[in-house]
Amino acid sequence: MNVKRVLDSLNLDRIKAELSRHYHEEGPSRTPFNPLSMLKAQLAKHLLRIISDRRLALRLRNDHKIAKACGFRRRTPSHSLFTHFRHRLGEETYRRVFDTLLRLLIDSGTITGKVVAVDSTYLKAYSGRAMNNKTGRSDGDARVGRGRRGFILGYRVHTACCTESE
Repeated sequence: MNVKRVLDSLNLDRIKAELSRHYHEEGPSRTPFNPLSMLKAQLAKHLLRIISDRRLALRLRNDHKIAKACGFRRRTPSHSLFTHFRHRLGEETYRRVFDTLLRLLIDSGTITGKVVAVDSTYLKAYSGRAMNNKTGRSDGDARVGRGRRGFILGYRVHTACCTESE
């Protein structure tokens, strides 16, 4: 997959204003990395199936073609800056941005969405329940479900993807 071609094909003008709202204009701080470059790096992470921010930072540092495609020149961000970027945007903004990106990819024909596969898995939740099942702490949103070895307390996570365009 040519990551540069995918990243260059996206028109991110609508998203730029949304991202810039979360950065301050003036003050005694370092010049931040371009928010669009940080977002493109997050997209490259998904497109290249990089599993962690640490590996993404290492890949950007060593692969100058991908770093340039994301918009980084001499310096590339450390792994912790990607976490700060996501926290700075917040969950709601991050979701809106990726929904807009998904719409752009569908409109451009990059993602067709004709054949969709759905898979799910169960994630365990934190539970400090006492053995009498009446005291202790537990996550109110978690549900009891069947796991591999009996019942577990957790969440069912569903993933849907287009099988033709991945």
